[in-house]
Amino acid sequence: MKKSAVRKSLLVLSLMSAVAGMECAQAQSITGGLYGSVPGGLGTEKVSIVVTSEQTGFKRDLQPDAQGHYKTSGLNPGLYTVIFKQGDKVLAERQVSVKPNSDAAVVAVESIATVTVAGQSAHTTVIPIDVSTPEMSSHYSRELINTLPISGAANVESIARLRSNVRYDQNTTGLVQLGGASPAENRYYLNEFDTTNDRTLLGANRLPREAIQDTEVMTGSFGASWTNATGGIMAQTVRQGSNKFQAGYSMYYTPGTSSTLMPAEKDIRNAQGGYYRYTSNNHSDASATHYLWASGALIEDKLFGFALLGDRQPSKSYSFSQNRAAVSESSNKNILLNVTWNINSDHTLSVTGSRGWTRNHTDNYRLLSDYTTQVGAFSSSSNSPVKERMLIANYHGNITDNLQVRLMGGYLGQLNDRAHGSEDIPYVDSYNSATQKTTNIGIQDRSVNFQPDDYWRRGYKGDVTWNVANHKIVFGAEYYKHYLGQDWHTPNAGWYTYFDRPNTVQLPNGEQVSGQYVGYYFNREFGHMVSINKAAYLEDYWKASDGLLLYGGLRFDKYVNKDALERPLFSFPITSPRVGVSWDVNGDSSLKVGANLGRYSLSMPSNFSFGVAESHLEQRKWYRYSGIDPASKAPLGLTQIGSTYTVPGHDGVPPEAYQVATTNLKAPYQNELQLYLQKALGRNWVGQVDFGYADLKRVINSTCYGQGIGKYANAHGYPDYPVDYECFELNPGEDVTVKRDFNGDGKLETLTIPASEFGLPKPKHKYIHLTFDASHSRSASEPWYLNASYTWARSFGNDNGFLNLENRVAGYIGQSGVYDFPETTLGASGNLTNDVRHAFTASAAYYFQNGLRTSGVLSMHSGEPVSCFGLKPDVDSISYNWGSWGHYCDASTNPVGVKTAGTSGRLPFFWQVDMGIGYDMTIGAHNKLSFDLSIQNLTNRRGITDRYNTYSADVNADNTIVQDVNWGIPSQYQTPRRASFALRYAFR
Repeated sequence: MKKSAVRKSLLVLSLMSAVAGMECAQAQSITGGLYGSVPGGLGTEKVSIVVTSEQTGFKRDLQPDAQGHYKTSGLNPGLYTVIFKQGDKVLAERQVSVKPNSDAAVVAVESIATVTVAGQSAHTTVIPIDVSTPEMSSHYSRELINTLPISGAANVESIARLRSNVRYDQNTTGLVQLGGASPAENRYYLNEFDTTNDRTLLGANRLPREAIQDTEVMTGSFGASWTNATGGIMAQTVRQGSNKFQAGYSMYYTPGTSSTLMPAEKDIRNAQGGYYRYTSNNHSDASATHYLWASGALIEDKLFGFALLGDRQPSKSYSFSQNRAAVSESSNKNILLNVTWNINSDHTLSVTGSRGWTRNHTDNYRLLSDYTTQVGAFSSSSNSPVKERMLIANYHGNITDNLQVRLMGGYLGQLNDRAHGSEDIPYVDSYNSATQKTTNIGIQDRSVNFQPDDYWRRGYKGDVTWNVANHKIVFGAEYYKHYLGQDWHTPNAGWYTYFDRPNTVQLPNGEQVSGQYVGYYFNREFGHMVSINKAAYLEDYWKASDGLLLYGGLRFDKYVNKDALERPLFSFPITSPRVGVSWDVNGDSSLKVGANLGRYSLSMPSNFSFGVAESHLEQRKWYRYSGIDPASKAPLGLTQIGSTYTVPGHDGVPPEAYQVATTNLKAPYQNELQLYLQKALGRNWVGQVDFGYADLKRVINSTCYGQGIGKYANAHGYPDYPVDYECFELNPGEDVTVKRDFNGDGKLETLTIPASEFGLPKPKHKYIHLTFDASHSRSASEPWYLNASYTWARSFGNDNGFLNLENRVAGYIGQSGVYDFPETTLGASGNLTNDVRHAFTASAAYYFQNGLRTSGVLSMHSGEPVSCFGLKPDVDSISYNWGSWGHYCDASTNPVGVKTAGTSGRLPFFWQVDMGIGYDMTIGAHNKLSFDLSIQNLTNRRGITDRYNTYSADVNADNTIVQDVNWGIPSQYQTPRRASFALRYAFR
């Protein structure tokens, strides 16, 4: 083939735009690589390979091995040319787009006469398939995300949902479930740095969409050098500069609430006609976010920069409750700089820094009458500024042809100055026994006051890759330290709730009461929590034959948690073995069979430590009263009913580790199996089938079943040890080893209670899925993109993992209430929340020659199972007196019996259509202008997405149930239609 013909083919492919790729991944990296074999039929003279990049002036010479194979790594993402030479003669060229954290395959050709440009073209994914690793992931480029109708923020969760085996948790966290795990079990990465929010494990510290170049999603079964997580991984890389100067402006505009583009939420009423949720009058003003960016070479071929300035201008939102109105205003400014230094062709250093400032201000007003928009007197105001900072450095070096080094260091911090109200005015509300509603009747708007809290984490990671013979051996280590300091409390004047009980109820202090009385509540939680995660890993990628790669990995983690005084609390060591295989069936990267099997664990976050080892004071009192203060509504003439009730373990003093956990507490883990097949179905089509199985083996959670310790101690040599409530952490279903003063002599003794005697079940969560994918890449001759994905899944057991998704409350990790007492676990094993049997997702885009673009996303799935929760109908039971819900909601029996989780019906079938339309305009040789309109839920469908699942509100003294008035009503609807506009200008 003539060289001009080769370049013409390359030019055609370079015009292709981005699509999502069903690819394979390696250990997290901001750089990528390429590999291949020299073409056949080139004679006996030695062939050399030269890899170059016009974008950065990069050049690297490669020599194939005895079998003709070559490989290189540590390439910054971008377009590379692979040149095959014999002496000074150029035989062929290939152009390859290198993505972060993956190797691009450059397929061998039979002879010069048949050289064609295949492989991975600019910003697109076509055959061949990466067979250099058993791992599997999905890649999404910035160009594709800007085309598809994804909401203005385009966060990583909305990108992950483009595949059908990713579940959206709309009802509890607003995040996603990967690999069947709860949303708290995923890890997030930016430029190799773990940015997961280790306060709660929910979400992550993020950068704006304009800063992101590539997004990678792995739903599970990753190698030992990645991390330890029982969910999935979402990794993003930051845009980099090149030799070519570019600059631009972007504006994302969200219109205000209207009946067409931004309809309001609908109200929800209960069976009595009262409001369960009052939202129809909530509305927002329009908002706009502006970005200025520039990139280019600071020193040609050596030093490159990318800079971004962001400004979300102040916008207001208005919300209304029963008797209050709130007017909130928010704004944000951010700045980012990414500098890449190509020290030489073998060494590169990248440094990314960002700062962000968010301002939130809220004014509260009283309403002149309930459930109206008639705003009355000013009530209170609050300011909640947030400051964020992040710094990440990455070094990648090829020490020799066979030895590579990778280093990463990062830091992020967030200072939240959360809302704080008056301390000397009590919060006062009133409970209506008939409607079961609580209404704020006082002048204090805040039931909780927050002191500013500080959260930061720093981390380091380094590894060495050694290529020896047919083995690629990787060994490395990482270290992360997290800090969380926070303090919140009810107003110092307390929180009063008025009651008027028609029936007699029993209070936690043992008193029985009816009629009019008032409850007093005070709660303060504070501390400085530190946690440390350490890890070391070893991997071997063994090329057993030309088409067969075997993988073995071993990872050791040690999770350390400290208490509110920064004293050692827990230490959880765990070893995680992993194996995998990648089989290049045809030897040309067109058909791959892969498999992975491994153990996966996860660290416990700061709010786990905070929840069990904070300084916590929690007290309750109950009074008869003779009057009410006309201004504050606080009760007057108080006469206390019984004694003050201090919640066990909440006396304001941080506990010792043995007081809040078993002494044999071990790290959680699960086993995972993945089998998959990837097939190139033509030049622009790739098909994939993958099977996944996850089996939860151990969790850390709390129980308040101190009676189990007392009863066993009484029967085994300690007859005088008290039998009472006691909350502590344990591994449910395993032997319980505790230290207590069983003899009452001031000395601690150790006692082990067999799991069968203690009575709590083992955790069970089995998740099975089978997913079929087909993806078509855009090309010059076929200017359209399509990805279609169908998943069949089953999820069953008694435990979702880190979160109790059935009761719709995220709460503290490791304190979900699932294992409070043996009687509350009855009926808990059934279909879990993500037992969605069928799901289908398709995303598509078509590019017209005149610059017009259309795109769409179709999402549909069968209904989720519904569980129910109810109090045990026995006022003398330990669970009722603790206030713990079980599954007592089978009204067909008397008294109310247990109903198996996930068998209270299913939610309706869900579907949604999103649509986008865009237009690209080229002005002159260097200017491009783009307009985009994205609409989510085009038809404004308002399907039911949740039902209220609490059956009982209380139990009367005669053990009859007081049914919750909200039981069974729709509690959540599909988000109404949402629209956003984008304007982008680029100078190139």
